[in-house]
Amino acid sequence: MIVSDRIIVDLTDNFARVGEPTDFKCECKLDDGLLPYPNAKLAKVEVRLKITYLKPNVLAEGTLRCHVEGFCDRCLTPVSRQIELPFCQTFYKDIADEDDGYVYSDSKMDATKAVCDEIALSVPSGLLCKEDCKGLCPKCGANLNEEQCDCDTSRDNAFAALKNLKF
Repeated sequence: MIVSDRIIVDLTDNFARVGEPTDFKCECKLDDGLLPYPNAKLAKVEVRLKITYLKPNVLAEGTLRCHVEGFCDRCLTPVSRQIELPFCQTFYKDIADEDDGYVYSDSKMDATKAVCDEIALSVPSGLLCKEDCKGLCPKCGANLNEEQCDCDTSRDNAFAALKNLKF
């Protein structure tokens, strides 16, 4: 597997086989700023695609496997998690305005921006150690996944007075 910070696909074989997909795999290290999680890093991204030349466009579909290391949003325990995202994008041949879509030139396709966009838009908004994480007690800070505390966490609802309003 290729390991780099760019995802460059050589389309030479695809041009010779119109409509037939070819496999593309690589590992890359991308910017941690793609993640919505504070204090988390994107350890690596595995890209597995089927590339199909559709004359003149190129279809890239497959999966992105993101290896994320950080801290649980609820209980702050260290988390090492793998997030798998579907990927399906069309790349256009030399369109004038690159803001309208993803492009390729000659026999090279740089899929880095498309992969980064997909990660930024598709990763879950919260990083959890497990789906049913109970978090921390708001009074004493105990990790409720590991221990029970006797704190009274009931509080007055600030909006309770609104129940008595008549419209």
